[in-house]
Amino acid sequence: TIILSVILIVTLSCSMNNEEKSFTPQNVVPALIGKGIFSGNENISAQNTVIYDIAVWNDILNSLDQGTFQELTETTGVDFNTFQLIAVIDTLYPSPTYEVKITTITENENNIVVNYEKIFTPSASSVYAQSFHIVKMPKSIKPVTFVLLQ
Repeated sequence: TIILSVILIVTLSCSMNNEEKSFTPQNVVPALIGKGIFSGNENISAQNTVIYDIAVWNDILNSLDQGTFQELTETTGVDFNTFQLIAVIDTLYPSPTYEVKITTITENENNIVVNYEKIFTPSASSVYAQSFHIVKMPKSIKPVTFVLLQ
């Protein structure tokens, strides 16, 4: 009976320790891929998305004009076995009045939350503009949620 009591106590303490362990949310520090303005000729729809593979990334790159392409810090060296890209691409506007900015990325136990801002700056310019912000972070199988901060 003493052995059974010891086994019971050890088993209960192990299960309690497992229940007490909790996931601590982690801030992800992403690497900048690009931030700026598309001219509107790219025909890229407004979207908040995760790019998991080279084929989708190449489709985006192939649609960029040379000037925008040169603004990107990394175009061909993304290892999609290790990393994924987070992209916030705003609506096309008739003037460059909005800037999108990814402010934080937090990895939670069951998901990843990308917080971003949409900053208004009045402009007298009449050139079409589509703000974008693209970053690289470690690859994850967790779903990603985008939150527009007010």
